[in-house]
Amino acid sequence: MRAWFPSLSATVLGATHGFSQDDSTVSQVDILDIKDPIFLLDPMVLLFIGIGILIVALIFWIAVVIFKRMTRPPELAPPLPYVIALNHLRKARNWLEPATTEKFCTEVSSVMRNFLEAHFRLPATEQTTEEFFNNRSHTKAFSEEQQVELKEFSEQCDLAKFAKWGLGTNEMEDLYHTAETFIETTGKPTDQADQVNPDAITPS
Repeated sequence: MRAWFPSLSATVLGATHGFSQDDSTVSQVDILDIKDPIFLLDPMVLLFIGIGILIVALIFWIAVVIFKRMTRPPELAPPLPYVIALNHLRKARNWLEPATTEKFCTEVSSVMRNFLEAHFRLPATEQTTEEFFNNRSHTKAFSEEQQVELKEFSEQCDLAKFAKWGLGTNEMEDLYHTAETFIETTGKPTDQADQVNPDAITPS
Protein backbone atom coordinates (compact mmCIF):
# COMPACT_ATOMS: atom_id res chain seq x y z
CA MET A 1 0.00 0.00 0.00
CA ARG A 2 2.89 2.41 0.69
CA ALA A 3 4.40 1.90 -2.83
CA TRP A 4 1.21 3.13 -4.40
CA PHE A 5 1.20 6.52 -2.68
CA PRO A 6 4.41 8.00 -4.14
CA SER A 7 3.25 7.18 -7.65
CA LEU A 8 -0.12 8.60 -6.97
CA SER A 9 1.38 11.73 -5.45
CA ALA A 10 3.60 12.26 -8.49
CA THR A 11 0.64 11.80 -10.78
CA VAL A 12 -1.45 14.23 -8.86
CA LEU A 13 1.41 16.74 -8.68
CA GLY A 14 1.97 16.52 -12.39
CA ALA A 15 -1.68 17.00 -13.10
CA THR A 16 -1.77 19.97 -10.77
CA HIS A 17 1.08 21.80 -12.56
CA GLY A 18 -0.11 20.89 -16.06
CA PHE A 19 2.73 18.66 -17.37
CA SER A 20 3.86 15.06 -17.20
CA GLN A 21 7.33 13.55 -16.84
CA ASP A 22 7.45 12.78 -20.58
CA ASP A 23 6.65 16.39 -21.47
CA SER A 24 9.50 17.58 -19.25
CA THR A 25 11.96 15.31 -21.01
CA VAL A 26 10.95 16.44 -24.53
CA SER A 27 11.15 20.10 -23.57
CA GLN A 28 14.72 19.72 -22.30
CA VAL A 29 15.82 17.98 -25.51
CA ASP A 30 14.22 20.67 -27.64
CA ILE A 31 16.05 23.39 -25.70
CA LEU A 32 19.44 21.65 -26.06
CA ASP A 33 19.03 21.28 -29.87
CA ILE A 34 18.62 25.03 -30.46
CA LYS A 35 21.74 26.44 -32.32
CA ASP A 36 23.07 29.91 -33.07
CA PRO A 37 21.58 31.56 -36.16
CA ILE A 38 23.55 31.28 -39.45
CA PHE A 39 24.40 34.56 -41.14
CA LEU A 40 24.60 34.43 -44.98
CA LEU A 41 26.51 37.10 -46.94
CA ASP A 42 24.65 39.11 -49.48
CA PRO A 43 25.33 37.77 -53.04
CA MET A 44 26.32 41.28 -54.11
CA VAL A 45 28.95 41.38 -51.38
CA LEU A 46 30.37 38.06 -52.63
CA LEU A 47 30.40 39.44 -56.17
CA PHE A 48 32.34 42.54 -55.15
CA ILE A 49 34.84 40.42 -53.19
CA GLY A 50 35.43 38.22 -56.24
CA ILE A 51 35.89 41.24 -58.51
CA GLY A 52 38.34 42.73 -56.00
CA ILE A 53 40.41 39.53 -55.96
CA LEU A 54 40.54 39.48 -59.77
CA ILE A 55 41.66 43.12 -59.91
CA VAL A 56 44.42 42.52 -57.35
CA ALA A 57 45.61 39.45 -59.27
CA LEU A 58 45.62 41.42 -62.55
CA ILE A 59 47.61 44.28 -61.01
CA PHE A 60 50.12 41.79 -59.58
CA TRP A 61 50.55 40.09 -62.96
CA ILE A 62 51.11 43.43 -64.72
CA ALA A 63 53.66 44.43 -62.08
CA VAL A 64 55.56 41.15 -62.58
CA VAL A 65 55.64 41.60 -66.37
CA ILE A 66 56.87 45.20 -66.08
CA PHE A 67 59.52 44.18 -63.54
CA LYS A 68 60.83 41.41 -65.80
CA ARG A 69 61.04 43.77 -68.77
CA MET A 70 62.86 46.42 -66.76
CA THR A 71 65.38 43.96 -65.32
CA ARG A 72 65.92 41.97 -68.53
CA PRO A 73 69.36 42.60 -70.03
CA PRO A 74 69.31 44.38 -73.41
CA GLU A 75 69.39 42.16 -76.45
CA LEU A 76 72.71 42.24 -78.24
CA ALA A 77 72.80 42.82 -81.97
CA PRO A 78 73.76 39.70 -83.96
CA PRO A 79 77.44 39.60 -84.96
CA LEU A 80 78.34 40.87 -88.40
CA PRO A 81 79.13 38.30 -91.10
CA TYR A 82 82.84 39.15 -91.06
CA VAL A 83 83.02 38.44 -87.30
CA ILE A 84 81.38 35.04 -87.78
CA ALA A 85 83.67 34.28 -90.73
CA LEU A 86 86.84 35.18 -88.81
CA ASN A 87 85.78 33.03 -85.87
CA HIS A 88 85.26 30.02 -88.14
CA LEU A 89 88.46 30.76 -90.00
CA ARG A 90 90.49 30.62 -86.79
CA LYS A 91 89.05 27.19 -86.05
CA ALA A 92 90.34 26.01 -89.44
CA ARG A 93 93.91 26.47 -88.17
CA ASN A 94 93.45 23.14 -86.39
CA TRP A 95 94.03 21.47 -89.78
CA LEU A 96 96.83 23.72 -90.98
CA GLU A 97 99.38 21.00 -91.72
CA PRO A 98 100.26 19.01 -94.86
CA ALA A 99 98.65 15.81 -93.55
CA THR A 100 95.24 17.49 -93.44
CA THR A 101 95.46 19.69 -96.52
CA GLU A 102 92.11 18.58 -97.92
CA LYS A 103 90.30 19.21 -94.63
CA PHE A 104 91.94 22.62 -94.20
CA CYS A 105 91.11 23.77 -97.74
CA THR A 106 87.54 22.51 -97.41
CA GLU A 107 87.08 24.54 -94.24
CA VAL A 108 88.63 27.82 -95.43
CA SER A 109 86.80 27.57 -98.75
CA SER A 110 83.50 27.04 -96.93
CA VAL A 111 84.21 30.02 -94.66
CA MET A 112 84.90 32.26 -97.64
CA ARG A 113 81.83 31.14 -99.59
CA ASN A 114 79.52 31.57 -96.60
CA PHE A 115 80.96 35.04 -96.04
CA LEU A 116 80.37 36.07 -99.66
CA GLU A 117 76.80 34.85 -99.42
CA ALA A 118 76.05 36.46 -96.05
CA HIS A 119 77.79 39.80 -96.60
CA PHE A 120 77.40 40.37 -100.36
CA ARG A 121 74.23 38.31 -100.93
CA LEU A 122 76.01 36.28 -103.63
CA PRO A 123 75.14 32.63 -104.42
CA ALA A 124 78.68 31.49 -103.63
CA THR A 125 77.63 28.27 -101.90
CA GLU A 126 75.37 27.25 -104.79
CA GLN A 127 77.85 27.69 -107.65
CA THR A 128 81.17 26.26 -108.69
CA THR A 129 84.23 28.50 -108.83
CA GLU A 130 83.93 28.73 -112.61
CA GLU A 131 80.24 29.60 -112.53
CA PHE A 132 80.79 32.25 -109.89
CA PHE A 133 83.63 34.09 -111.67
CA ASN A 134 82.05 33.84 -115.11
CA ASN A 135 79.23 36.06 -113.88
CA ARG A 136 80.52 39.62 -113.90
CA SER A 137 77.75 40.82 -111.60
CA HIS A 138 79.19 38.64 -108.82
CA THR A 139 82.60 40.27 -108.82
CA LYS A 140 81.87 43.90 -109.68
CA ALA A 141 81.89 44.81 -105.98
CA PHE A 142 85.60 43.89 -105.77
CA SER A 143 88.68 45.61 -107.09
CA GLU A 144 90.65 43.85 -109.85
CA GLU A 145 93.34 42.85 -107.36
CA GLN A 146 90.73 41.41 -105.03
CA GLN A 147 89.15 39.46 -107.87
CA VAL A 148 92.54 37.94 -108.81
CA GLU A 149 93.31 36.96 -105.21
CA LEU A 150 89.84 35.54 -104.62
CA LYS A 151 89.94 33.49 -107.83
CA GLU A 152 93.43 32.11 -107.10
CA PHE A 153 92.35 31.28 -103.58
CA SER A 154 89.24 29.42 -104.79
CA GLU A 155 91.14 27.49 -107.48
CA GLN A 156 93.83 26.36 -105.03
CA CYS A 157 91.19 25.15 -102.60
CA ASP A 158 89.41 23.27 -105.37
CA LEU A 159 92.65 21.51 -106.38
CA ALA A 160 93.23 20.38 -102.81
CA LYS A 161 89.59 19.30 -102.32
CA PHE A 162 88.88 17.56 -105.61
CA ALA A 163 92.27 16.78 -107.16
CA LYS A 164 93.93 15.82 -103.85
CA TRP A 165 96.65 18.36 -104.56
CA GLY A 166 99.08 18.55 -101.65
CA LEU A 167 100.16 21.85 -100.13
CA GLY A 168 103.04 22.78 -97.90
CA THR A 169 102.66 24.61 -94.63
CA ASN A 170 103.73 27.93 -96.14
CA GLU A 171 101.20 27.61 -98.97
CA MET A 172 98.46 26.84 -96.49
CA GLU A 173 99.49 29.85 -94.39
CA ASP A 174 99.21 32.01 -97.52
CA LEU A 175 95.69 30.71 -98.15
CA TYR A 176 94.74 31.43 -94.57
CA HIS A 177 96.05 35.02 -94.65
CA THR A 178 94.45 35.64 -98.05
CA ALA A 179 91.05 34.65 -96.63
CA GLU A 180 91.63 36.62 -93.42
CA THR A 181 92.68 39.79 -95.24
CA PHE A 182 89.81 39.57 -97.74
CA ILE A 183 87.21 39.10 -95.01
CA GLU A 184 88.56 41.90 -92.83
CA THR A 185 88.93 44.32 -95.73
CA THR A 186 85.55 43.82 -97.34
CA GLY A 187 83.48 42.96 -94.29
CA LYS A 188 84.74 45.31 -91.60
CA PRO A 189 83.79 49.01 -91.61
CA THR A 190 86.40 51.06 -93.46
CA ASP A 191 87.46 53.14 -90.45
CA GLN A 192 88.28 49.93 -88.54
CA ALA A 193 89.93 48.05 -91.37
CA ASP A 194 92.84 50.49 -91.69
CA GLN A 195 93.44 50.51 -87.94
CA VAL A 196 93.54 46.72 -87.55
CA ASN A 197 95.27 45.83 -90.80
CA PRO A 198 96.94 48.82 -92.51
CA ASP A 199 98.32 46.56 -95.28
CA ALA A 200 94.90 45.23 -96.21
CA ILE A 201 93.57 45.77 -99.71
CA THR A 202 91.40 48.87 -99.86
CA PRO A 203 88.01 48.06 -101.41
CA SER A 204 87.00 50.01 -104.47
